[in-house]
Amino acid sequence: MRALCATALLATLLSACHASEDGPADNGVIAPDGTSLDRALTLQLVAEKKLSKLLPTKQVDHYEASGVVASGGMLYVASDNSTNIAAIDTSLGKGTLGPGEAADSQYEAITASGDGRLFAMIESASATAEVAEFDTETAFVGQSPTNVTFPHANKGFEGAAWLQVGAEEYLLALCENNNCKDDDTAPGKGRVQVLVRHADTWVSERTLKLPEAVAFLDYSDIALQDKGDGTYVAAVVSHKSSALWLGTLSPSSWAFTGSSTFYVFPRTDEGAVRYCSVEGVTFLGPNVLAFVSDKSDGDEPCKGEEESIHIFQLPR
Repeated sequence: MRALCATALLATLLSACHASEDGPADNGVIAPDGTSLDRALTLQLVAEKKLSKLLPTKQVDHYEASGVVASGGMLYVASDNSTNIAAIDTSLGKGTLGPGEAADSQYEAITASGDGRLFAMIESASATAEVAEFDTETAFVGQSPTNVTFPHANKGFEGAAWLQVGAEEYLLALCENNNCKDDDTAPGKGRVQVLVRHADTWVSERTLKLPEAVAFLDYSDIALQDKGDGTYVAAVVSHKSSALWLGTLSPSSWAFTGSSTFYVFPRTDEGAVRYCSVEGVTFLGPNVLAFVSDKSDGDEPCKGEEESIHIFQLPR
């Protein structure tokens, strides 16, 4: 598989070099430079493995991964068909399950605080978003409502990122659909709710707009990496678009600022989507990210990449 990926990547790079020297090809293909979704760069696969090869399969024979976060040198994975939180080493060599049971959790994202506590967004049948909290050993602590409701049940917050500004803790909650509405809402209206805890409720203080250029069909997860200057690299992934966007978040202005870079997951030699169900993203370093995939709705080649954990690097 890696050989095929390398071959496809080499072909892409050679095509890009030829286009840059001689202009667009006769078929109108424009050299990728990451400046827009239709000129997205291709992510480079480092490693990937089926979650069922890393985790126990006695009670659950597959894992419908919905979120991943790096914390304390481990990768923590939430699945919507299990209340157990998985802990996997970054070499993808082994994994363990925390306390819980093989029951539908409807966890749709997971994020970690600076001291290792975990938070998961819950896809609620009542259309009111909720948040689950876990301790540093992944044991369930409690569940809190938000003051956010959605037009339809099971179409709420799909991604989450923890952030501390001063003494205040925030959860950045990414809406699954454009404008936090319906599946058929026009792309280019990605929205992030900024939640802060008041007593026992997570309250939305403001809504952040992703740049209109981030015209994904849906939004699966968000992750942040501290740049050390008061701003953060923001990563947003989409499973329907099979794409990744990197931008900059400035908490001082609560806005996404600066330039953007777009990436797509590797396609087949024929250009078909292979990574159809990417649901979670987290940073492992400035140029390396981990992702997880849920169960795929499609056939081959998507079946080969579903219910897995993946590590990709940004093209140099």
